[in-house]
Amino acid sequence: MRTGARSITLRLTIALGAIAFAVFAVAGLLLYTGLARQLEQADREDLLGKVELIKHLVDEARISDDSAALKHHLDDTLLGHGGIRAWLLSPEGTTLYGGKQPAIDTASSSTGLLRLRRDDGVPMEGVQAEISGPASLPISRVLVAIDLRPREQILSAYRGILGVVCTLGVLFTLLLSALAARRGLAPVKRLSREAGRIGPDTHTMRLSGGSVDVELVGLVHAFNGALDRLEKAYRHVEAFNADVAHELRTPLATLINGAQVALSAHRTGDELRDTLASHLEELEQLKTTVNDMLFLARADQGDKARDLQRVELADEVAKTVDYFEALLEESGLSVRCEGLARTDCNPSLIRRALSNLLSNAIKHTAAGETLIVRIEPGETIRLSVFNPGPPLHHETAARMFERFFRADQARGRLGESHGLGLAIVRAIAGMHGGRVFAETSDKGNTVGFEIPLRAA
Repeated sequence: MRTGARSITLRLTIALGAIAFAVFAVAGLLLYTGLARQLEQADREDLLGKVELIKHLVDEARISDDSAALKHHLDDTLLGHGGIRAWLLSPEGTTLYGGKQPAIDTASSSTGLLRLRRDDGVPMEGVQAEISGPASLPISRVLVAIDLRPREQILSAYRGILGVVCTLGVLFTLLLSALAARRGLAPVKRLSREAGRIGPDTHTMRLSGGSVDVELVGLVHAFNGALDRLEKAYRHVEAFNADVAHELRTPLATLINGAQVALSAHRTGDELRDTLASHLEELEQLKTTVNDMLFLARADQGDKARDLQRVELADEVAKTVDYFEALLEESGLSVRCEGLARTDCNPSLIRRALSNLLSNAIKHTAAGETLIVRIEPGETIRLSVFNPGPPLHHETAARMFERFFRADQARGRLGESHGLGLAIVRAIAGMHGGRVFAETSDKGNTVGFEIPLRAA
């Protein structure tokens, strides 16, 4: 694992551990609070029951006017309840029964019980009620309280148990989460191993998506799709390199042979000048090919059209047609322009694309015919050249924008073409955010490109 890499297993384990901690903490708090309230409520009911019992005993003593019997009955009532104490108080606040009166805190519990503290510091909770005793014992109030220490001991033990249970629960959750995360991510590791086995010698291998989880199906398809595109690009580069080697081999061979012939015997100045002129022509053709290849390479790297201007496309079409006026006259062809549209584009690139389209159409049109250059505005602007003639073969229409593609598959040097013209049209369309198209019919063929109505 590289330094600084993050682990999904660790993150999932920590996340699930944090969730477990929060769940156990909330559950423990609720259980503890519920027990505390239940114990407090039980103590309150016990105290209220004792208050009612003491009131009953006081009522009996008032009838019999026997204060001694009252104290005896109170002793019997509190016997066996060491945690409960009772005090009978006079109207003046003096203690008539129960010993020294505990101090009453100002705060009270949520159930309405008084917070008390005995003289020995023992915390208590209690209730008091108004009451009237026998004539021999002037009672005005009764105070009953319970020792809080047993309740606190129960709650303390319960806290300890909850702490142990929650801690063990979180630890077990962390352990099981780690195991579940490792098991759940096992398909990812398997796919990683499969991907690691793909190399230059095994570039046709693909990730197996038959037994992966639903969540990984998209990843497998995307990865395999990327491999398909890479293999296609690899094949394209191989074919391109072969085409480049083939295209450059002929002019280089011509230059070498010409130089060898020129050096094989004494030549006059005129003969050497003719040889150099022939070589210069080949070098110019070679320079054009190399420049076109560099242009296509930049387009493949994502270059966009720069120096965009708002232009009238009909004007650019007219300039291009004027440039081909001599060649059209020589070929016995005429041109008709149709349509108007304005857009943001690079005028020189658009003229170059139109020139390549016109040049291609002129080569494949019989004398006496009329070429039609159309500008069709809409959601996108279509620029096309129609030339009358037999319809293109389906394979030719599909591949005619590929580099070095020639419809007759001829590899001889014809002098007038190196097979990059329509590929440059496609590159220029892509640099403007558009695309190329080729349409055939019984009347002829339409080849062109479309670009956005406005620049992005």
